[in-house]
Amino acid sequence: MTDVDYKNEFKALERILMRERAARKEAESELEAYSQRLYRQEQQYKLDQSEIDNKQIQLEFLTGLLAETWRKPSLKQIIENYLERTSLFMVKAHCLFIELTDSAVIKKCQFNSAKKSDAETNLTLEFKQLLNTLERKKVYSDLKIYNECKMYSVDSITKNYHGIFSHSVMLPLYESSKSSYSVIGIIALLYVNDNDININKLQTLESSRSMLSVAIERKRSEEQLQQQLIELADVNQALEQTQQQLLEQEKLASLGLLAAGVAHEINNPVGFVLSNLDTMHDYVGDMQNTFKPLLLDPGTIDIESCNQLISQCRDIDLPFLIQDSQEILKSSVEGLERVKTIVSDLSTFSRMDNDELEPIDLSLVVKKSLNMVTNEFKYKHQINSDLLDHAQILGSEGQLQQVLINLFMNAKHAMQNGGTLNIHMYREKNKILLSIKDEGHGIKKEHLKDIFTPFFTTKAPGEGTGLGLAISYSILQQHSAKVKVNSEVDKGTEFLLTFFELH
Repeated sequence: MTDVDYKNEFKALERILMRERAARKEAESELEAYSQRLYRQEQQYKLDQSEIDNKQIQLEFLTGLLAETWRKPSLKQIIENYLERTSLFMVKAHCLFIELTDSAVIKKCQFNSAKKSDAETNLTLEFKQLLNTLERKKVYSDLKIYNECKMYSVDSITKNYHGIFSHSVMLPLYESSKSSYSVIGIIALLYVNDNDININKLQTLESSRSMLSVAIERKRSEEQLQQQLIELADVNQALEQTQQQLLEQEKLASLGLLAAGVAHEINNPVGFVLSNLDTMHDYVGDMQNTFKPLLLDPGTIDIESCNQLISQCRDIDLPFLIQDSQEILKSSVEGLERVKTIVSDLSTFSRMDNDELEPIDLSLVVKKSLNMVTNEFKYKHQINSDLLDHAQILGSEGQLQQVLINLFMNAKHAMQNGGTLNIHMYREKNKILLSIKDEGHGIKKEHLKDIFTPFFTTKAPGEGTGLGLAISYSILQQHSAKVKVNSEVDKGTEFLLTFFELH
């Protein structure tokens, strides 16, 4: 072989080496870009998970507080429970309760301190020092005027205070007038450092205020009424019956107030939205893999590549992916709108009573509700529906969707190993009947009378608040609808809803 041949061979090898280096460099660049995308996705996932965890904590605080508040037998125990739960929820806040009059007199005072350890004794002394130096008239005036949560530096509301607290948040719970004075009940959150103040949690605490205020006013009324009954029991037996009727009316009124503020209903739409996003992730991945050659080097596309691309589109059923993606996005938007509605309702417990009823198609409401829970049933469950073409009633579409979704999800939970949900709608004279029947574990006979009672649940602790069916029952009452429950253990449960048809 001549020198020229060697040189030519050397140059050829050199060109091959250069191409391999360029290819490796390009592969390394793509790998680095892919790693960066994965890192960003992981960070976003952590942020999303953190937000979900925070919302779950807030949800558990509100529902736990709600359940415990109505069980407490006295006003003092209601306040003690609120202080304890608030301290755990706010983490670094030291809590106390005072009743402050318009003449700057503290009528009541409760600390979040059950033991008498040295540390808690010192904390009690700090509370007393702050209250002794508190500018009470300023605090009373501010809270009476604004009637909302207010944040202070401790120096701005005290004189000659030299304790450990630097900031305070004052939350007015209620205001009442006596014969000779007015009084405001206040929860004070005290902080050693202003960096410990969590604004998001303060907003959640603010949303619990109206519920606690109603509970306190109700408990105060109950205690006053009980005292009157004790004094008049020997002379007026009929008063006891009147009191019992009043209590029953208050229970119904309270149930109506609770209906729009139940946070656990958020879990249903959030669950199917997350499921939708998981499905969309798979769809996007299929389409991304299919169209990747177009994105990498559009200039190399030829007839053969186009045919191959068309074949791959058939393999992944591209028209179905596009159509199903549109349906998924539409149902997800509906679910998130439902979450938005539920969250906004937390601050106004009486909204359900103010909602006006209007002509709606019950069949359409059922279909929309089924669309929202389809992903929950698609693996181990089957849904059979037989609906009327037109079923006009007078009602609130959003509220009835809340009822139906609750019943559908309860049916799914009752069929843990799979089964069929049968939905049947039919007419009887001037009424429309809707049957929702599952093949689940059923309800024991002794529990049937309690299933619509607030806070009653047969689920394990932490899995249910016992409010779903109670809220649904309240909504159906507002629609002048009747509900009948037929159940047999290990065979299933049927909820039969009856509505008046609108002609």
